[in-house]
Amino acid sequence: MTSLHIKKLTTAILFAPLLAMAAAPVTGIDARHGRVEVTAGAQGADLIVAGKNVATIGASGASLSAVASTDERDYVLVQARRAGTSCKHAYLLLELSSGAPRLSKEFGSCRELAGSGMAGAEPVVHLNNRADPQAAVESYQWKDGEVIMAFESPSLCSANGFLAQKNAEPSSAPQAGRVAGGGRLQFLSAPDPVCAMPGVFVVPGDHLTTSLRSGAFVYANYTNPKSGRKVQGWVPRARLADN
Repeated sequence: MTSLHIKKLTTAILFAPLLAMAAAPVTGIDARHGRVEVTAGAQGADLIVAGKNVATIGASGASLSAVASTDERDYVLVQARRAGTSCKHAYLLLELSSGAPRLSKEFGSCRELAGSGMAGAEPVVHLNNRADPQAAVESYQWKDGEVIMAFESPSLCSANGFLAQKNAEPSSAPQAGRVAGGGRLQFLSAPDPVCAMPGVFVVPGDHLTTSLRSGAFVYANYTNPKSGRKVQGWVPRARLADN
């Protein structure tokens, strides 16, 4: 297949948690609109949906991962493998619905799967380069039948935090709260417990103000009354009580 012409996404996309990994790769998935399989064919890896060959991928093999589902559509990630080449992987997204299956062009050559999730009603796939820890995470989104590179981030937590701040529900006015419960309250760079900000925390009794909400988390600001140092990040909403 030809390389994907990547377009930059310039409009805001709705946030949903994006750090979930795709399901473990397999060669067959039972979707709502028919079973999806990849098998070895004479010209490469055959992609079969509901018993029909919908594409042949020029690869030595391929595997499948369930990415996400909406009310009407399922999305499956196809990971092509190419033995004996410097770039071992390339990816395609398959959309399944009551209509004909739709398959994207290839994207993410030389990258490895880092995570997947949803941005609004569309799936997002995160790819990284494990051989180069300094390389950015590339986030690809299905958009109107194409896969586009939506943005680049230093890490998955950075990608998650960027989308959360742009698309979280704003408060009508900054809300004041007091840290409740027991033990330190860790600040997070994104609304996900795995995204801890090392050494940045508050303790019970400290006072915060919040301005954004994303699910069970709020975006909080804290000013140390002695040093005047300001910190901000995401915290679980359940750990805050009214002043």
